[in-house]
Amino acid sequence: MTAPKEVYIIVCEGGSEKAYLQEINRYLDVNDYPFTFVAKPINNGHFKPAKIKYREVKEQNPKNNICIWVDKDTYIRNDEGDREKYLHKPKDIPDFMFNHQNFEDFLAMHMPDDILQKWQKICHHHNHFEHPLHAETYIPLYRQHVNCSYEKATMPFAIDKDNISNALKNQKDSNCRFRSDFLDFLKTLIEK
Repeated sequence: MTAPKEVYIIVCEGGSEKAYLQEINRYLDVNDYPFTFVAKPINNGHFKPAKIKYREVKEQNPKNNICIWVDKDTYIRNDEGDREKYLHKPKDIPDFMFNHQNFEDFLAMHMPDDILQKWQKICHHHNHFEHPLHAETYIPLYRQHVNCSYEKATMPFAIDKDNISNALKNQKDSNCRFRSDFLDFLKTLIEK
């Protein structure tokens, strides 16, 4: 009889993150990792809904490990005062895991180097690293240059050893401008 898996509840931005976590769970199960993720979507990444969702999930699951995973773009732009609210967050709210800048950038980190470099050049050209683009601008560019069939709230590829390795390699690469705190978290769990 195998030991029960350790559960990490991820209060996440939306359906895209949920689809990713479901796909990574499949990979983790197939490879017998001793942990799993449970997604609790907020349906946006702004600070106030994230705080409310975290407290709701924490109240229902007081003994579980609970993290918050959102995109950093709204915090950099300070949409809805997100940066200021996050900087002054209450003590009961944990530090967030951020995708720098958005989930699509995080997905690009899983791609082969040529695709990732192409996307990084496009983002640089559009000043995305200093002033993050809004979805209405970056989604069409993403479809054109990274994945033509990409749709929000779906997982555009199966997680495998190669694309996880790409993402973890790119996370450490100083030439890669994209980052995701979730990848550091995942790496720590994988290496346990």
